[in-house]
Amino acid sequence: MTHVGNLLIAPPTIKDSFWHKTVIIVTEHHHHGSIGLVLNKRSHYTIAEFGQQLNIPLNIPGYVYMGGPVNPQSLSLLHSAEWCCSNTMQLNQQFSVSSAEDVLPKLSGGDRPMYWRLFLGMCGWGPGQLVNEIKGVAPYKHQNSWCTASADHDVVFENDSKDQWCKALDRSGSEFSQNILL
Repeated sequence: MTHVGNLLIAPPTIKDSFWHKTVIIVTEHHHHGSIGLVLNKRSHYTIAEFGQQLNIPLNIPGYVYMGGPVNPQSLSLLHSAEWCCSNTMQLNQQFSVSSAEDVLPKLSGGDRPMYWRLFLGMCGWGPGQLVNEIKGVAPYKHQNSWCTASADHDVVFENDSKDQWCKALDRSGSEFSQNILL
């Protein structure tokens, strides 16, 4: 499985940390390391409140999400692949990520993707770290290894919080059992 555009799901053994019941979509994975966005951790900002702070009228329902603990001031828009702006990177046929100055004005003006979610911050892994975490290679423990699953618009955009974690974990288990039977 290629990691870009797919999900990392915190296993049930992860408790009492930022990563508890976390679902991440991987946006980059290469020899320099990996980057992802936490899908199910809302910030305390609504999109409208965030726009007010920046003097951009974003009268759009929803929340800004905490993409992760790395670079918490960085702004990313994860979205369906039919839309783009001046700095859009396509992850696969379903998803793209954009991080450009024109993202918020486009959203404000009604130029929006079909599916999207706005993030501050991101997750980051050094070279080889993500693969080692998934495989449970020392110093990482196998019982804390990330579960993996494919992503689609329903799992990524139609859920959040613990519901998203449960749905992603169910998908991971289903895909795992299908691979065992092959």
